[in-house]
Amino acid sequence: MSRFRMYPTGEQEQQMLLHCAHARYVWNLAVEQHAHWQPGRKSAPSFAEQCRRLTEARAASDRLRAGNQTVQAQALKDFAKAKNARFTSGSGEPTWRKKFRHEGFRVIGDDRVPEYESDGSPKLNAKTGKQVMGRSVAVQKLNRRWAQVKVPGCRWVRFRLSPSGKGAVLPSAKTFRVTYRNGQWHAAFAVIPEPTPAHRAQGARPGRRRTRPVHESAVQCLRMDRQELAQEPS
Repeated sequence: MSRFRMYPTGEQEQQMLLHCAHARYVWNLAVEQHAHWQPGRKSAPSFAEQCRRLTEARAASDRLRAGNQTVQAQALKDFAKAKNARFTSGSGEPTWRKKFRHEGFRVIGDDRVPEYESDGSPKLNAKTGKQVMGRSVAVQKLNRRWAQVKVPGCRWVRFRLSPSGKGAVLPSAKTFRVTYRNGQWHAAFAVIPEPTPAHRAQGARPGRRRTRPVHESAVQCLRMDRQELAQEPS
């Protein structure tokens, strides 16, 4: 995860705050729908059903129609992931999001780039045989200190690069999350780390399994324990 501070203009900041409000509103609607479920009732709507209802709500509501559909759909997708991971993440059920406390939204990339396998060969579609085109966030580097990312409804928003380290490299990701806290905007890019080569121990042969040596005293203790268990009356 690569995180950078953003510096939007006044007009861009107002649009980004509107995105935060719409994402929070859609998230809370999903929480309310799932909170009404009880044993014996019909199951809560799935992600696909919620997206269908979002389309109908946008057609009937001027407030939702004024926002970006991608931002609102990503809020539903984040809720679905949190709902599915409630047992493994340790966070429990998704809860309500509050204004001035949970300000943020997720953006999915609009650019299309070819995808490749781990060995460098093109990734092909199993049905059509064509190369798979994946999503990518549109980012541009202005100079060694500044770059810009495309945000829906805001066009290009500037963010600052670090002087050195990982923050000095232009991020390449499929999605990123914008957050607003303590008067500052930040963009966190979901960057996939580079694979690290497997370390092979010195003297190890490929395909041969190495076992850890066991001390002779540990073997003798194990034998004594077995003898004592065999001597105990049943």
